[in-house]
Amino acid sequence: MSSAELLKSIPELVQKRDAAALAGLRDHPDKDVRKAVRKALHTLKSKGVDVPEGGGKAWSLGDGLQSMRGDLQARASLDAQSMPGALRFVLSEPDEEGARLLVGTIGPDDRVLEFGAYRQTDGQRTRLLRDWAKTQGDRTPPVDWLKARILFARERTIAGGFSVPRALDELLGSLGGETGERPPSFLGEVVAKEASFDPAKAQEVLDEIRFDRFPPLANLDGMLQKAAEIHGDNPQPQDDDARMGLIAEAAKGDEGLRAGLAGAIANVLEDTAADAWLHGRSALAASLFDMVTTLRGHVEPETLPWVHRILGYQVASLLRAVTRGQVPGMSMDGHAHDHDHDHDHDHDHDHDHGHVHDENCDHDHG
Repeated sequence: MSSAELLKSIPELVQKRDAAALAGLRDHPDKDVRKAVRKALHTLKSKGVDVPEGGGKAWSLGDGLQSMRGDLQARASLDAQSMPGALRFVLSEPDEEGARLLVGTIGPDDRVLEFGAYRQTDGQRTRLLRDWAKTQGDRTPPVDWLKARILFARERTIAGGFSVPRALDELLGSLGGETGERPPSFLGEVVAKEASFDPAKAQEVLDEIRFDRFPPLANLDGMLQKAAEIHGDNPQPQDDDARMGLIAEAAKGDEGLRAGLAGAIANVLEDTAADAWLHGRSALAASLFDMVTTLRGHVEPETLPWVHRILGYQVASLLRAVTRGQVPGMSMDGHAHDHDHDHDHDHDHDHDHGHVHDENCDHDHG
C-alpha cells in the first residue's frame, strides 16, 4: 500500500479502534505517515484504548514508494565558467528523508573557497535533476571523484594554514578517507574516442573557453623582468609573431613559471575540460585534457608555442588588473581572491538548488 493510501486509511483505523494496526505503522519510512500514526495513537489513548508498546512492524522502501521518490542515486554538477579560475560544484545525495545538498567552490590551488550543506525534499531534488538534464543530458561527474576532490581541497586548505568551514568538518565521515594527492581526472576515459589536441588550433581552443577572462595563475615576475631586459628601450612589438617571440625568449628556463603551468594553470584547464564535457562539448574537453597532460608531463612546457599564447593572456590579465587599480583575481602564488564576474556565458549554475535550510553552513573560510 502506498503512503497516500495509508494516510487515507488511518481515520478508518481510528474509528475501528484498531490500535494494533496503527502501532504496526510506527516505523514506516514516510515521515507523514509516522506523524499521522502518532496523532492517531494519541487519540485512541485519550479514549482509553490500550496501545501496544514498541515492536512496530519493520518497513522497507518497497518498489512503489521508491518509484514515488524518483532517482535515488547521488548526482553532481560542475561549473568552471561562471567564476574563471575556480570550480563550483553541487552534489545531491539522497537519504531516508530527502537529500543532502553540498555546494561549494574550489580554487586553482585546490583550496576550499566556499562550502555549505543543505537539505532537499524529494520534490526539490527532482526539480534540480530536471534542470540539470536540460544542459547535461545523462552526463554526471563521478560522485566518488568529486568527494575525493573536496577532501583533497580540505587537506590543502589546512596545510596552507587556513581554516575550513565547520560544515565540511562535520561531513568528513560521508566523504571517504584521506586522499594524500590530487585525484586524477575522470576525463581520460570519457573523451578517449575524441581527436587529439592540434597545437595549430590552440588559439581556437583558448578563444572557446574565453581564457582571456582568467586571472593571473602563475608567478610572472621573472618572465616580465627578463622581457624588460631583452626589450630595453625598443618600441613595443606590434605583430603577433614578435610578441610571441619575446614571450618565448623571456619565459625559457623560468622554473617558477613551469610550476605555475603544471600547477594552477593545468588545474583550471582540467576543470574547464570537465565543465565542457558535462555540457556536451566532448571535442573541446579532449583538447583541453591533452593540453593539461602535456603541461604536467613536459620537461620544459614554457618552450611550446601554444603555451606562449597562454602566457600572453596571463600577462594581459595581470596588466588589466594593475591598470584598473585592483588586486588581481589570483595572487602571484596562485591563491584566490575576489573574482571578476563580468562574463557573457549563459549556463550559470548559481540558481536555486532547492535549499530548505543549511546544516551549520559556516562561511568563515579564513
